[in-house]
Amino acid sequence: MTNFCDVAGLRAKETQILADAGQALGAVYLAGYVVECRLKHFLHVRGIPFPRSGREGHNLRGLWETACFPKPPGHGGLFLAHWGTELRYATELPKGVDADDLLKGGRDLAGWVSTRIRDAGSKARGRSRGVGR
Repeated sequence: MTNFCDVAGLRAKETQILADAGQALGAVYLAGYVVECRLKHFLHVRGIPFPRSGREGHNLRGLWETACFPKPPGHGGLFLAHWGTELRYATELPKGVDADDLLKGGRDLAGWVSTRIRDAGSKARGRSRGVGR
């Protein structure tokens, strides 16, 4: 299995490098993979099946729904609404969409999912020790 957590950390560092270099489109694109990897890690920890390849394997909205997460507010919602693998072929972001807003949304989503991963891990460890029954 791919270590989604490690991959997410690496992509997050690369996202920041691109953002710092003024390469907003590339940074936004990679930010989507950070969120994707965090979602896949959460789903794996929870034992929830999810697509691992193809179009659905990169569908952030679909993975978000599979995790049964609520619709994210603010920048996170904006990110989910505008991110897609088609950005890899784009030369600019859609008109009227601010790269900084999208990057903030990607960071917000990745952080939110990371918290859910920690929560899920804590509950799983508690169950394995007989806690919380």
